[in-house]
Amino acid sequence: MKKLFGILVMIIMAGLLLTACTQTITEDMNGQTVNLKVGETVTIKLSGNPTTGYSWQLGDVDVTMLKQAGDPGYRPDTLLTGSGGTYTYKFTALTAGTTTLNFDYLRTWENKPPYKTFTITIEVQ
Repeated sequence: MKKLFGILVMIIMAGLLLTACTQTITEDMNGQTVNLKVGETVTIKLSGNPTTGYSWQLGDVDVTMLKQAGDPGYRPDTLLTGSGGTYTYKFTALTAGTTTLNFDYLRTWENKPPYKTFTITIEVQ
């Protein structure tokens, strides 16, 4: 019984440690600054609807500071055709410094300004 309890405590501690190493940013944080430590991951969640032709486009990334963790993902809010959802981007902090991530929500084939933008400043310590 003690062995099982010890294993359970270790699993819980590992889960807490992993949770503490990831921050989630949402659109209501537009224009804010987020602090990370080297090795931590940040997840950015932006709402959108690809059935309208709009998508989020990421601007230039300082690859010496942040490494994009895989391709961006999209998950619809419902299974209904035409429903919106959430785009997810993940980045891992590589080195100390400050950088800005800029996203534009637009139709790539139109020659118009973005419908909306999202900017977040990342400070890595």
